[in-house]
Amino acid sequence: MSKNLSAFPTFRPSAGENEDDFPDQVPVERINLGPIAVDPISLSELSRKVVSHAVARDSTNHVVTANAQFYVLTEESKEFRECVRDAEYVCADGVSLLIASRWLSGLSIDRVPGVELVESICEEASRFGLSIYFLGGKPESAYKTASILMERYPGFKLAGVSCPARGFLQRSKVLEDVLNDIRAVQPAIIFIALGAPRQEFFIRDYIRPLSIPVAVGVGGSFEMISGVARRAPMWMRRTGLEWLFRWFNEPLRLTNRYLIGNLIFFFYLSRHLVKRKLAKPGSD
Repeated sequence: MSKNLSAFPTFRPSAGENEDDFPDQVPVERINLGPIAVDPISLSELSRKVVSHAVARDSTNHVVTANAQFYVLTEESKEFRECVRDAEYVCADGVSLLIASRWLSGLSIDRVPGVELVESICEEASRFGLSIYFLGGKPESAYKTASILMERYPGFKLAGVSCPARGFLQRSKVLEDVLNDIRAVQPAIIFIALGAPRQEFFIRDYIRPLSIPVAVGVGGSFEMISGVARRAPMWMRRTGLEWLFRWFNEPLRLTNRYLIGNLIFFFYLSRHLVKRKLAKPGSD
């Protein structure tokens, strides 16, 4: 179920900018990076906002943790671009979007890693006794993540954990069982680790109709928090090299995503940069 686009104000390019660089409507407070627009929001601010929304038990707030893969997918798929645009929050998970923001807008934005967002939301939610549901990821990582967070944050309330086998979206009975479980416990917050674009479409198609207050797509965050996958040393995270550490540790799985995917990302980013430079007054 997609939201009514009229709920969003229209982003208007300033004088001299090319309308072709802004193919869709986006909220005016977002920074437009071509196919995707991000919210200039910090980790702590985002956590507070979504937890406040969960306390109010209002309609679903969809939180997107975007990276280079999202940039490429939104460039190539109109359906995915619209899905991401309709999310209430789009934060910059990957350093790639920090680069895109500097190149295309000249603005520095905060990075909001999905792993840290999960922990920050859980810490904040535990103060209010809000129930949290974990969907997706590898079984050992999802259950271990829930266990770790329960021990780490007093007051943490677990609504449930579901790790259906890969391909469950095509198996109507399994999908129905998953949705029935979520519907029965009515969590205040749900973390969904199905990878892009599946997790974003899942939130749009199945979580919004259930009116779960907060839904966050978190990719491989469960594996990181649980320790199933090693996270990069702090110095690599701070210098934007966490992707290189992950690639080194899982070369077979991540070569296509990081080597080929990053090249495609920079191709699309460069193309938008050239278009904007040419659109400026006085450009040849």
